Amino acid sequence: MAFILDYKWYLVHQLSWSYIFDLYLGLWKPVPFWPFYIGYSAGIFSNSKDNLAKVQLLIVVVIAVGMGFSVYVSVLHRYVQGSPFSLFYKHYSILWVRMTVYVAIFISLICILCIPLAFTLSLPTELEEALTSKFPQLIRLFELHPSIFGYDTSVLKLSNSYILLIVFVLIIVAISVTLLYFNFIRILRKNKKHLSAGTYKMQVMLFRTLFIQMFLAGAMLIFPITLCLVLTLFGFRWISSFSLVAISILGMHALADFIVLCYFIKSYREYVKSLYKKLRLKLGLTVTESHLFVRSPTTVSVVASSNSK
Repeated sequence: MAFILDYKWYLVHQLSWSYIFDLYLGLWKPVPFWPFYIGYSAGIFSNSKDNLAKVQLLIVVVIAVGMGFSVYVSVLHRYVQGSPFSLFYKHYSILWVRMTVYVAIFISLICILCIPLAFTLSLPTELEEALTSKFPQLIRLFELHPSIFGYDTSVLKLSNSYILLIVFVLIIVAISVTLLYFNFIRILRKNKKHLSAGTYKMQVMLFRTLFIQMFLAGAMLIFPITLCLVLTLFGFRWISSFSLVAISILGMHALADFIVLCYFIKSYREYVKSLYKKLRLKLGLTVTESHLFVRSPTTVSVVASSNSK
C-alpha cells in the first residue's frame, strides 16, 4: 500500500492544477474575435491595459505547463514502480533528489515558454495601430475592450516561431510518454516472474489505468492545443471559434481523469465511496450499500506494493 499512499499526492498535485486551470478560465472569460488572431477578457482582466494584457496570457502558460507537468510526473511515477529493481528506481526513491529534479525541470519549462512570450508579444497599443490601420472597423472594439490580446504577423514576425516552439514541445512530450508506455510493457513482462501474484495484478491494474489516462491526456489536452496552434499557423479562418471548443475540452479533462481513476483503482474508489457515505450521514440520510457506487467488475484489489518487495 506504500505506493498507493505515495501516489495519491501525485493525484492531488495533478487535480489541483486542473482545478486552477478551470477556475482561471472561469474568472478570465476569454472571448476570441474571429477572423483575427485576437481576443479579449470579459472577466477579471476586462479593464487591463498595456503590460497587464500580457499577464493574462503568461498566467495561462504557467498553469498549462503545471497541468502538463503534473500529468507527466504522475505517469512517470507509475512507470518507475514497474521496475523496482532498477538503478533508476534506486535514485528515484530518494525524495529530495526527485523533488529537486522536478522543480528544476518545471522552472526550465516556464522560462523556455514564458520569457519568449513576455518579450515578443505585441503590446495592445502596437496591435491596435497595426490592425486599425488596415481595418478601421476595429477602432470601436479596441475602445470597448482595452484588454485585447493577440498578434498580427505584420507587427510580430516571431509569432510563428513561438507557436512552432510550443508545437515542438508538445510533440516531444507525446513521443516521450509513448516510449515510456511501451517500455512499461517490456518491464512488466520481464519482471513478471520476480513479482508476487498480488503485486503483478496491481501492476496490470495500473497499466490499464495508465493507458486510459494517456489516451485522455492526448485526446483532451495535447491534441486540441496542437491542432489549434497548427490551424493558426496555416491561417484557418475559424480558429477563434474552434479555440472555444478546444478550451471546453481542456476544461473537462480533470473530471474525466478523476472518473477513470476512481473506476479502475479500487482503493481510490473505496475512498470516494467513504466520503459519499460521510456526506449522507452529515445530511441525516440513511446509509446503505444500495446508496453507494457500483463496484467495477474489472478491477482488482491492491494487496502489495512493488516498493515492499
